[in-house]
Amino acid sequence: MSTAEVKAKVALDLDADPQAVFAAWVDPSLIERWLFKSPTNTLEAQTDPRAGGAFSIVEHESSEIITHDGRYAICEPPTRLLFTLGVPQHFAGLAQIDVTITPRGSGSHLDFQASGAGPSDAQQLWEKMLANLAQLLKVR
Repeated sequence: MSTAEVKAKVALDLDADPQAVFAAWVDPSLIERWLFKSPTNTLEAQTDPRAGGAFSIVEHESSEIITHDGRYAICEPPTRLLFTLGVPQHFAGLAQIDVTITPRGSGSHLDFQASGAGPSDAQQLWEKMLANLAQLLKVR
């Protein structure tokens, strides 16, 4: 994969063990609290976290409905996720999302990369969402 395809790249340390970080990416009740979450929307998530399994996150923002759908290519708890992401209301095509989680002291280190399709402000959007994830994991 060439670096020209990369839309967002974030590395951060989290105050949670790898199992908790991984769960935040695949557990619908946790996903609904941080991924694509804003102060004004509500989310409904469904996941089948296994290689070949699908997920769906339906975002309700006032009268607008935004769908976020994808399929897991790699699902190796608690260290690795690779999945596609389509958000037709925001961009054409599919993004590839690559998440690697490694233990670091009493917490974890997360390496995140989004490539392929995506909005022009993908870096800023993912930085904000991953900051939401860090906050969620602090208060668990």
